[in-house]
Amino acid sequence: MARPGQSNQRLILLELNELCPPLVEQFIGEGLLPNFKRLRDASQTFVTHTSEEMLEPWIQWVTVHTGVPLSEHGIKDLDEAEKVKHNAFWDVLDKDNVLLMSPMNVKFRRCNQSLFLPDPWAASQVPSAELEPFYKFIRAAVNNHARTDHLDLKDAAGAVLFPLGPGVTLDTVAAALRQLFAERLGRGDVKWRRATLLDRMLWDVFEYFWRSPRLPRVGVFFSNATAHYQHKYWSHHDPSQFTLKPDAAALETYGDAIRFGYQAHDRLIARAMSLAGKGTAVALCTALSQQPMFDYEVRGGKQMFLVKDFAALLTALGTLATGRAEALMAEESWLHFDTKSEGADAYEKISAAKTADGRAIFKLRGFDGQSFIIGCAVFSSEVDAHATFVNSMGASIPFYAHFLPMGTVTTAKHHPDGIFWMMSGRPASAATRPGPAGKLPLTQVRSKLEQALAFEA
Repeated sequence: MARPGQSNQRLILLELNELCPPLVEQFIGEGLLPNFKRLRDASQTFVTHTSEEMLEPWIQWVTVHTGVPLSEHGIKDLDEAEKVKHNAFWDVLDKDNVLLMSPMNVKFRRCNQSLFLPDPWAASQVPSAELEPFYKFIRAAVNNHARTDHLDLKDAAGAVLFPLGPGVTLDTVAAALRQLFAERLGRGDVKWRRATLLDRMLWDVFEYFWRSPRLPRVGVFFSNATAHYQHKYWSHHDPSQFTLKPDAAALETYGDAIRFGYQAHDRLIARAMSLAGKGTAVALCTALSQQPMFDYEVRGGKQMFLVKDFAALLTALGTLATGRAEALMAEESWLHFDTKSEGADAYEKISAAKTADGRAIFKLRGFDGQSFIIGCAVFSSEVDAHATFVNSMGASIPFYAHFLPMGTVTTAKHHPDGIFWMMSGRPASAATRPGPAGKLPLTQVRSKLEQALAFEA
């Protein structure tokens, strides 16, 4: 319902995770991002900044949504939405519907016709009933991408059959089929392009419900595709900065992956601006950005391992506990146990596992008695085909019996600066575009979004 004096009754917030201000400007200058340029030139533009020492998107997005820093909200890991105590900016709109597509670490509090699709790493959150089949597909696709080299039959069936549901367009279905054929029949690796295909599906569904009679007042759309490309392919994007350089074949395959991601987002921005029309603000926020990472070059590069089968691993480590694993980003997973005694025994046995030269095999955190996050602490350059590790009883175990190397090396890390642009219908001016000396604290993004919606104080 309109309120007197409001110029923007609705808001579309594009959460394009970890896009980099310098790369956006570079690619705009190269003529690759015409729609980024259109949005920038019509917007109030800010470089955001966080002074929080822990730089992880699942932390900083909670700060964006709530307007409070880590020191207050206390959220430090993925899938901790149930611990969020502060309201998000859209919670003020108690009489209006909202549409939330994959925002990170969100606790859904709505009771009206609002729609919620949790982020793919939020196993504890329940999607809206209309979106549950889609959520299962997206979650499986995101969390299994690093564990298989090719799309298996089940994934392929899901990719083709889900679009029979609401929203997904024939163009996207055709793109999905072209992707499947390219993976099966092409000579080079094109599996990495799936991330942008998932974004297309997500946006189709977002657009369908944005136009629906539910008439959401706020729509939030989250994408991690380009952030993933930056982490994995920065050394391919600019090998001159790195001592460990990709080979010629890898450069040929992945050299344009980051540009590919930004250009896919450029097309998404065009659709958002077209969808918005008159009376809707469009905001772009990245929360953080990234920068090249050289920290692990002395260790041969950060190529990580995944656990093949947690049940088999727990048995090999000598524990009787039967943990339930939930995949998180990269090499990490949550392990959940039925009782505190099982959790404590598993934590002790896993902590005791060492390499042959006495280094810890695992990095663990977040232990609460029954659950903790686990990841392999060894990189592929540090083990050979005959490597072993030792359990708490001194037994030697073949390393590769339980670990699978990820296909790429991580070559970028987080940076505290980000982007916030707001196309609100008001003309932008130089005064609304602070330079490097005038960075916008990330805690103030919420107030900018509220202003765009003309909330009453």
